[in-house]
Amino acid sequence: MMHGLCRSVSRHFEGSHSDINQSQIPAGATLLGTILSLDKTNISVLTGDRIAHPLLISLANIKMATQLMLSSHAFLLATLLPVPKFVHKNKRMKGILEDHLIHQCLDIVLEPLKRAAQVGVMLSDPWGHNRYCFTPLASYIVDTPEAAMLATIGGKTSPVTMAMYKQFSDPFQHEPVKSGSTPVGGPVKSG
Repeated sequence: MMHGLCRSVSRHFEGSHSDINQSQIPAGATLLGTILSLDKTNISVLTGDRIAHPLLISLANIKMATQLMLSSHAFLLATLLPVPKFVHKNKRMKGILEDHLIHQCLDIVLEPLKRAAQVGVMLSDPWGHNRYCFTPLASYIVDTPEAAMLATIGGKTSPVTMAMYKQFSDPFQHEPVKSGSTPVGGPVKSG
């Protein structure tokens, strides 16, 4: 919908969470939903097989067809997260250390975005006018290994349901993972 020179986009937040977020921001403020994408990739084959997790960022109000066109440059590189190689003897401990480092890096890199989602930030629009904006995370695009790492689960476990790998073929949908629980039924450890 057009209002003068500005376009009002109202479809990218249609769920129940959007109403809560919209009602919590001050009148006249703008809600800029963000999309993050993370996928481990080989960034330099010719110079030593360097591997990293590129963290990409985009806005939720850009049509997915446009976002997927490389020429649109809709996703911007926020940072390259490391893929460390720990020398611990225990393979599970290496995995825990690697995941913990990624989580720490994400906390540091995304701190300004998290702060802007909570208290807002002044940003300029395409016409040079300052707008008070809030930037909640609308979506996170990841493959299964990254989803498991972000959900702090391991092995053959669903990052979105309480199903274990032997239950993946069940003819019904399992209960979704909720804050404070894991697919094995224990509390999520923090800190």
